[in-house]
Amino acid sequence: MTIKYVNNLGKVTIDDSIITNIAVASVIESYGVVGLASVSAKDGIYELLGINNLQKGVKVQRLDNGTINVSISLFMKFGVSIPVVAQNLIENVKYNIEKSLKVSVSNVDIYVQGIEK
Repeated sequence: MTIKYVNNLGKVTIDDSIITNIAVASVIESYGVVGLASVSAKDGIYELLGINNLQKGVKVQRLDNGTINVSISLFMKFGVSIPVVAQNLIENVKYNIEKSLKVSVSNVDIYVQGIEK
């Protein structure tokens, strides 16, 4: 799926991977986040993703009304306030996607898969 903008000079097509990259950048710069998580197909346990696989921790779903949902699985630092960090993440991801791409974000769902010291 892609986002398309058309004007009198031509058209611009933006792939969903760009939405994912914006979400990943928003998460990485947030205080209290250790990294993104992905479920291991082998044993079903969530594991911290390396720098080359960060996109696997973010899922983008396009809705029929033209908006999108973003789901993010991550690990947080021990001792942070999970609700506060999660709320900041939701606001930052939503703002950055809407500002950069002019697409409405319906939901940003945060799934905390683990805590690390």
